[in-house]
Amino acid sequence: MARARNIRVEGLDELTQQFAKLMATAEGPALQDAILQGARMLEDEVERRAPIASYPTHRFGAIRNPGDLKKSVKSAKGRKYKFFLQAYTFTLKDLAPHAFMVEFGTKARTIQGKKMRIRGAAFSWLARLGDQVRTKIQHPGARPAFFFRDSIKAKRLQIKRLIEARARAAFEAIARAA
Repeated sequence: MARARNIRVEGLDELTQQFAKLMATAEGPALQDAILQGARMLEDEVERRAPIASYPTHRFGAIRNPGDLKKSVKSAKGRKYKFFLQAYTFTLKDLAPHAFMVEFGTKARTIQGKKMRIRGAAFSWLARLGDQVRTKIQHPGARPAFFFRDSIKAKRLQIKRLIEARARAAFEAIARAA
């Protein structure tokens, strides 16, 4: 004959409540604020490292003033997706559409001007009036200025420590309350 043993587990409801508290803390405002503060730390570093042109530039049909790249850097809280908390640091395309070209550079290329008919005596050095002129320029490209990538490398350990410290404090507060 087989012996039957009964096992009774007490406190399962309390354990379930403690796990619910832990999950609420892991998704709670304390850690969301820590992640957002990390994104703001990164934003400050990117703004500090962003190159500033010494003159206004014409790009995409508009004049880009010096410092527009710096002004375009923003950080924001992302939406919560399942068990992930998110925060972003980014550049606004409307304020700085050239951010990608500054970060990654441009390749060498030929820039070709528009056809122009020569009129008047202002261009008398040409053989005949009415000739067509096209200008062709070989642009050497631009070197990349890794301001965003270098900022991430410089701040990643500080951001990691900040989030770890805040998470540890939040979970220790739950443990003390239990």
